[in-house]
Amino acid sequence: MTKPDRGWAWVVAASSFFAHCISGYFQWASGMVHIVLLETFDDSLLKTSWVSALFLSLISLAGPLTGVLINRFNCRISMMVGSLMLTIGLVTTALVPNINWTFLTLGLLSGTGLGICYNSGLIVLGFNFERKRNIACGFAISGSGIGPFLLTPIFQFIYETYGRTGYFILLGGLTLQYCVCASTLWESEIEKTTKECNPLQKQRTQDSCWPYLSIMKNLPMSCICACLFFADISVFLLYLHFPKYCLQTNSTKTEISLFTSLAGIWSAVGKLLFGMANNSHDIDETITLFGTFGILGIGTILFPFFRYEFYAKIIYASVLGCYSGCCWIVLNTIVIRIIGKERFAHAIGYIMLYCGLGTIFGPPLAGFIVDFGGTYGDSFKAAGVLLLCGAFIGLLSSLCQNKDNHNKEISLDFEKDIELTVKSKY
Repeated sequence: MTKPDRGWAWVVAASSFFAHCISGYFQWASGMVHIVLLETFDDSLLKTSWVSALFLSLISLAGPLTGVLINRFNCRISMMVGSLMLTIGLVTTALVPNINWTFLTLGLLSGTGLGICYNSGLIVLGFNFERKRNIACGFAISGSGIGPFLLTPIFQFIYETYGRTGYFILLGGLTLQYCVCASTLWESEIEKTTKECNPLQKQRTQDSCWPYLSIMKNLPMSCICACLFFADISVFLLYLHFPKYCLQTNSTKTEISLFTSLAGIWSAVGKLLFGMANNSHDIDETITLFGTFGILGIGTILFPFFRYEFYAKIIYASVLGCYSGCCWIVLNTIVIRIIGKERFAHAIGYIMLYCGLGTIFGPPLAGFIVDFGGTYGDSFKAAGVLLLCGAFIGLLSSLCQNKDNHNKEISLDFEKDIELTVKSKY
């Protein structure tokens, strides 16, 4: 059994790092998968975007299911189940005859499997770290940048050499490695403590929606959920359509592979530095959340004005990589501060539900705008505005939390005054 912040906990962090390498490829290279589907089946942009949106949204929508699996079993079993589902879905996608089947194989089956693996790799960090949680999350989640940097050119070569069939079969072989990562995720002291509650409480936690109902009533949590809802609409629109936008603005596929790899390496560097910076207790994580989404939103609004410039694409790919995923570094800490450790897995699952809903609407939003007379530039400007909205809503969570803490302090002081008054009388 692992102890927080030391020993085997860092082996768990390393396994989470490698798991995030695989997850990161699917997030950052989702545009490449989108292009493969477009070139293979030659269907409409809007319909193909719905397949990609379903796949990406289930990364987050599978959060509640992951929370149930972890509370019923543990993080290790949860990630292994997800790995098998993802592998089966990708291999069958290599063999389907038309785009309609990919809604089931790639969208539903693979998306759910990837979501379980991703959420398990994120939640396990909260169960293994306390004082060094932010820096451990920064290290582990930086894998989501290293993965695309290393894997994008490799799988671009695989697609050009072996076509759609070889591409998806070898992706299936890659995702089976989640089982190797899962084998090291031993149960921690924190995880065991959260499960050692009385039988009635345990039954309510595992088999009913009571934890989610209590989380829904928490105003700061609602602000965080709304923030990530708007952010995910934008971020996954950008992930999916940035490569196609670059193709439309005279970039080659080799250059797009370079942009994706560059975004990946900046993602790794940004998350690592972000985790180190937020490891200080003097920093309010919601303020840094506001800053990252705000900078990315402004950059996204400006990018269409310089879309034909090669160096503008280099700069924007770096900004997108550096700032788009930093929220996951501080999410565990924010959630534990608001909700506590007892409902931590359920709270992450609940947040992921909102992220998944945002991801569903993001990619089709760009397809809708383009298919009905707009441009990719218009969709990028809309994404930038939504990012700024999410940034300000996230900032409200800090104000709501401070207000709640102030009210609790007043209540405690009032109770102490009553107690002292009673004692003085008797």
